[in-house]
Amino acid sequence: MESKQEIKVGIYARLSRDDERNGESLSIENQKLILEKYVLEQGWNLIEIYVDDGYSGTTFDRPGIQRLLEDAKCGKINTILCKDLSRFGRNYIQVGQYTDYIFPMYNIRFIALNDNVDTAKNTTGMDMMPIMNVFNEWHSANTSKKIRAVIEANAKAGKYRTTYAPYGYVKGTDEKKLPIIDEPAASNVRRIFEMRASGISPKHIAMKFNDENIPIPSDYRTQKFGVTAYIFSHHLWTCDVVKQILRNPTYLGHLVQLRTTNISYKNRKQIKRPDEEKVIIYNTHEAIISQELWDKVKEIERSVSQGKIQSNDIVHPLSGLMYCEDCGSKMHIGWNNTRHSRNGPRIYRQANYNCGGFKVFGTRICTSHMIKIDDIENIVLQDIKSKANFINFNEEKARKEFLQRQENLQKEKFSIDNKNLKNKVKRLDDVNKLIQSTYEDKVLNKISEDICISLLNNYQKEKEILEKEISQINKNIEKIEQNKKNVDEFIRRVKKYIATPVLTREMALELIEFITIDKFIKGSKEPRKIHIYYKLIDNVNGIDFKRNKQKLDRL
Repeated sequence: MESKQEIKVGIYARLSRDDERNGESLSIENQKLILEKYVLEQGWNLIEIYVDDGYSGTTFDRPGIQRLLEDAKCGKINTILCKDLSRFGRNYIQVGQYTDYIFPMYNIRFIALNDNVDTAKNTTGMDMMPIMNVFNEWHSANTSKKIRAVIEANAKAGKYRTTYAPYGYVKGTDEKKLPIIDEPAASNVRRIFEMRASGISPKHIAMKFNDENIPIPSDYRTQKFGVTAYIFSHHLWTCDVVKQILRNPTYLGHLVQLRTTNISYKNRKQIKRPDEEKVIIYNTHEAIISQELWDKVKEIERSVSQGKIQSNDIVHPLSGLMYCEDCGSKMHIGWNNTRHSRNGPRIYRQANYNCGGFKVFGTRICTSHMIKIDDIENIVLQDIKSKANFINFNEEKARKEFLQRQENLQKEKFSIDNKNLKNKVKRLDDVNKLIQSTYEDKVLNKISEDICISLLNNYQKEKEILEKEISQINKNIEKIEQNKKNVDEFIRRVKKYIATPVLTREMALELIEFITIDKFIKGSKEPRKIHIYYKLIDNVNGIDFKRNKQKLDRL
């Protein structure tokens, strides 16, 4: 007969969030009462109760179970008691490893009361334990599947499923918990978008907010709502925090849910969902920013310019927008210096742009392509003003010229001639008829099965090629309609700056895609080639230009 001293019991109780959602009457307190009563009836020594509240049984990475296993290995307890196998774990491989190998090795007795499992006795539950373990894991997988289905259904129904609303909002009190504007924070959100739209980088937005001692979102939440902030926070705005705000469509009044998911019901690590799996519901709540401001920021994000800030805290209007015509490198700002007296200090001033390739590698790569900052800014300003005056004088003529400019570029860009559309459509119709005829010939035994399959394969391949070509042509035709909208938008933007006396950073970012500078030849009287590529009407970007240049150089 076992003595009281020999049986040192560790009770284990667990309740997962999944169990709670399913309404299982398996509360921690109920488990404790049942197991404590059993220990008392047996006359055993209860050493400690180990609890995991809110942890899934699919993993053994639980603080309570880890402490219990460690105490068992050290000899503090020699008997583990739980209500049933599913409380111990729902991963049948890991549960089997503990009950069949690890516990016997340390002379640990394991009891699952309701399942009649006792490793010290030859019970019927012991024979059924492998099956029960498999069933428990199946149950966990099935439960997880059902919960995911409920979550997806709620998301599609527009129910806002998040612990806290994004910075600038608070969760509503209605059934769907839709976001409500929190004005003090919302004003900072608007300011972030407006600053980025003006060309200020996320890094320098963060620096500005830190200089003004504006609380970061987590600190603001703590101050206003009493929510605990992150333990390891530096309490400073960062580039990433600003970018998260700039990329969140919630500020447009839309709900974007199910952006992340778990790898599996066993592995709870979160990963990003593909865009097509996200649930987007439009116009669910009041927007903080306009669609126009959002689009403007997105355009800035796509820009080739990063806008390097100089030591005097100035971002030059054309910084990051200029490329070397010959090597494709970005043009960098150079410095000139003068000395007022022999022993006096050097006075540095920004003087010109130089080829970045030349600056790093010298004449092995390129030449300086030097151009004075004041000169290029004046050239660009005058070109913009000439377009503004042209538009002001005869807007319709300007519109036609801009459209023609786009069409000329597209002829170079696209290899498919729109005139071929009718021929390709006719051929596609003929191929479809040939496919139908081939099937009929096979049914009537006019051709063999081998010939039928061969013909159908050839026709199908041709059909797919034709459909792709027709689709591309139609896209090109659609671009013509988009061109009209782009030209109208370009005209609207240029009109804004008709009376602007100087070139500004915002003006450059709104109108210019990039600029290329031809080589500088000292003493030459030949005019330099400077190409200004405008947004909306030139359909090119600086990144493509640089890549194309580098590709050509390798040939």
